[in-house]
Amino acid sequence: MLVAALVARQPPDFAEQPIIAVLRDAGQHPGWSVRLARSADQIAVDSEGPPPPPLGKTYQLWVAARETATPQPLGLLPLTGRKIFAESPSNIRLLAGKAELWVTLEAATGTLAAAPDGPSVFHASLEKGS
Repeated sequence: MLVAALVARQPPDFAEQPIIAVLRDAGQHPGWSVRLARSADQIAVDSEGPPPPPLGKTYQLWVAARETATPQPLGLLPLTGRKIFAESPSNIRLLAGKAELWVTLEAATGTLAAAPDGPSVFHASLEKGS
């Protein structure tokens, strides 16, 4: 507990962080925007009014470097408002570089599998470091 208190950081002000990606569906409609606070190992995902998922399903966010295609789960997405995710340093490095983000439809609890179970319904490319 003492170590956690010593390394505690102030939460980032995501309003000051630039948007690194906007996840869009096949019709180019925005679903979520993503902001990165690299020094805090956190991302904020803001809902842009995605359609509700089918009954018993949820939206899950994934990231993968273009050259590896091994997806890493980032979290379950909000239908409204903002959700902040603490991420591993390796995922933060992916998000700060050239990577692909996508959203899949998963079971209501999400998937713990090494890869998405459901179809990809939203996508974004990260073109440069943030």
